[in-house]
Amino acid sequence: MTSKERVQAAFAHKEADKVPVDFGGMTCAMINAEVMAQLRDYYGLEKRPPKVCDMCAMTAYVEPDLGEVMGVDVQQMYNYADTYGHTHDAWKEWTYRGTTVLVPADATITEDGKGGYYVYPEGDANYPASGHLPAGGFYFDNLERPFEPYDEDDPDPEGNLEDYMLVSDAQIAYHHKVLDELKPMQKAIQVGPCYAALGDANNIPGPNIRQPKGIRTIAEWYMAPLLYPEMVAEVYDRGTDIAIQNFKRYWDEFGSDIDIMYVCGTDLGSQNSLMMSTDTFKELYLPYYKKMNDWIHENTTWKTLKHSCGAIFDVLPYIIEAGFDAINPVQCSAAGMDPKRLKDTYGKDILFWGGGVDTQRVLPFGTPEEVREQVLERLEIFSKGGGYIFNHIHCIQANTPIENIAAMVDAVKEFNGDK
Repeated sequence: MTSKERVQAAFAHKEADKVPVDFGGMTCAMINAEVMAQLRDYYGLEKRPPKVCDMCAMTAYVEPDLGEVMGVDVQQMYNYADTYGHTHDAWKEWTYRGTTVLVPADATITEDGKGGYYVYPEGDANYPASGHLPAGGFYFDNLERPFEPYDEDDPDPEGNLEDYMLVSDAQIAYHHKVLDELKPMQKAIQVGPCYAALGDANNIPGPNIRQPKGIRTIAEWYMAPLLYPEMVAEVYDRGTDIAIQNFKRYWDEFGSDIDIMYVCGTDLGSQNSLMMSTDTFKELYLPYYKKMNDWIHENTTWKTLKHSCGAIFDVLPYIIEAGFDAINPVQCSAAGMDPKRLKDTYGKDILFWGGGVDTQRVLPFGTPEEVREQVLERLEIFSKGGGYIFNHIHCIQANTPIENIAAMVDAVKEFNGDK
């Protein structure tokens, strides 16, 4: 089977010749840029600076040569722009924690005077910084920049609707170029072309907007559904319609060359519990997710992907009801997220994308043998009956031992009979 066929079988909840594998095939399955450089050295690949695909998380592209070594079946049609609005059609060198990396050419990076760095929305330093990498840190933290007080007596949706932008001709041209490079690889193609989330914490501060308006602090936004329910509903309703316009543009441009549409990354769970009640989810989120999923399933061949970290076991039935075909990253280290319980309860109704090894403890701090044992155990549980794409849980973080990453890759190959 080709990689594309293998992934399609998984979405059909059929066992393929091998369990499909993802490393770097979607935005929440990436690898830290410093680790990426070390990984290329470990496998003896050509020395080249990693391309940082998102300066917020400081994660890097999995280049095709490394993807082949690691055995990937999913290829990301990388985003045209990152969290801060930096575009990916040109690059420049920058030193990150002593490692030479490539960052978007339009990124403006300034020192904070304390050993850290600032970045700016769309690289425009005429506006306050929207991201900050502190001295000794690993990531650029989004900065809250409310430019004007929010009118509590007259809530206006227009400010927060600015997150929902129609895709540009430049973005379409970029993705045509990328797709031409990817198609000969016969991988399953995943893309997240636009903001279609409903209150994603990563976007609430408007890190890519030069002068964000509306509710732009995370604490205030999470209270907004209680304080201003009609305003939030209007943002989600109109934002959903804009997202569907973007999906239609992508179907018209790319059709079935795309396999998986990444719809939304709004987190619903924390380490120990849901971040909202299931009733709130059903009332405030489910109708809009269902509208997007219904349009995609009625008008395209795509499968849809939802990301949510945390303890989401109790909300999964409603994620399924909303029409999502797959859930990532399957955070088995969160409360109530036992792998066997997840598979037994929901395995016939949704594809699990992730869950393959714990990136909080086992992958960064365990031994290679402990990594191998957990990977083989998770594969045994999740792969039965199809409906599974192997991936580590969320992104591989800085300082993760390369030997442990190699043990993870080797264990997957061992299970798949490739070693």
